[in-house]
Amino acid sequence: MTRTTNNDVPAGEKTDMFPPALMEALLECSSGPTSASTGRLTALARSNNPRFWDSKIHSEQWVDTNGRPFSIMFPAIIEPRGKHSKLDPYFSLPTLKQPMIKDIRTVKAQFQLRTLDDSFPAEAVMCSKKAANTLLYLAILCETDNREVTPFMRSAGNSLMDELHFVVHSDALFPEATESRGDIVPEFSLEDFENTDFALTGDGLKDRFASKKMGGGDDVGVPKGVNDWTLKDLEDPHGHFKMVIDLYKLDKVPVMVPNMQDAAGNLIHPSEYSKHFTKAMPVAAEVVTRLWTFAPDNKRPTGSRIYQTTLKSLRLLPQSEPVIDTQPKAGCVQADPKGKRKADGPAGGGSPAKKTAGQQKVVGGTSV
Repeated sequence: MTRTTNNDVPAGEKTDMFPPALMEALLECSSGPTSASTGRLTALARSNNPRFWDSKIHSEQWVDTNGRPFSIMFPAIIEPRGKHSKLDPYFSLPTLKQPMIKDIRTVKAQFQLRTLDDSFPAEAVMCSKKAANTLLYLAILCETDNREVTPFMRSAGNSLMDELHFVVHSDALFPEATESRGDIVPEFSLEDFENTDFALTGDGLKDRFASKKMGGGDDVGVPKGVNDWTLKDLEDPHGHFKMVIDLYKLDKVPVMVPNMQDAAGNLIHPSEYSKHFTKAMPVAAEVVTRLWTFAPDNKRPTGSRIYQTTLKSLRLLPQSEPVIDTQPKAGCVQADPKGKRKADGPAGGGSPAKKTAGQQKVVGGTSV
C-alpha cells in the first residue's frame, strides 16, 4: 500500500509536484551546517546564553560555542499580506503619530513566515518545523519568572486557535538618522582665514562653508542606483517621509540594504519588497535570535521580555526552471562570470538589485 501524507499526496510523488530547481533549493536549505535540526542545538553555548554580544545592539543574543551569534536556516512560506507584515513604502515607521527621531532610526522591514505544509518534501518540512521548535525551546529556557512576554512566534489571526507564524525583521533601515543641529563646525583653511566677507552667525557659516562638506550640493539629474539611495529617494505616497525629513533634516540619511534576494540571487532593494513578495511564496530564511528584558514599570509591574528573530538573509526560492537568455535585455547589465547582475530599478534610476553577502550601507557610490 502506498504511504500518503496528511493531505493524501503519495510520498513517492512529491518530487513531481515541484520544479527540480525548487526541490534542489529546498533540500539544500534543509541540509546546510546551520539548518534547523536537533543536531544544530548542540552548537548553542551551554552557559551565559543569551548574553550581550555587540555594544551597538542593546539586546541579549544567543551565541554558539565559538562565541558568535547563533543562527538557524530553514525553508518557510512568506505571507506578505499577513497581519504582522510591514513592507514598503513605510515599513515599521509610525504613521498615526508624529515619529520621534528614535522611531526613524529604528525603522525595520518585518516579514511574516509560516512553516511548510506536508505537500513539500519531508526533509524540508522537518527543517521548517524544527525551526519553530528551536524558538520555542530557547524561550522556555528563559521563562523562570512571571514577566509579560512577546514571543518569537505570534498568532496569524485573532484567536488562540490560529496558527503561530514566524515574525522576523531586518536590521534598521535608517540607523544613521540623527536630528540635525543648528551649530556646525565648518571646514576652515588658511585660505579662508584671509576672508572676512561673511556674516559671523550660524547661518552665515553654513551658507559659506556647507557646500564643502556636502560635496557641492545635490546631483540633480544623476540616476539613483543601489549605491546612493537616501531617505528622500524612497517612494512616499502619503508624505510621511517628507514630514520627518523636514522635521529633522534627514534628506541625506542613507538607506541600508538588507540581504534579501530574489530567486536568481540578486539583492532586492527595500523600496521593491512589495513588488517581489506579491503572494505566499517559498523562501529560505536564516535568522539570529535576540532577547530584550525590561524592568517593572507602571504598565508592566512584573517586567517584560520581547523575543526577536532578526534576518541574516532571506531568499526567494525558484518556482520555475531558470530561462537561459544569452542576449542582454534593454536597460540591464549582462551577468558577469560570477553570476552577479543589475536590473533596472524605479523610474529615474538604476537598479537597486545587486548580489550581496550581507547587509550593506550604500551611499556615495561605495558599498560599506
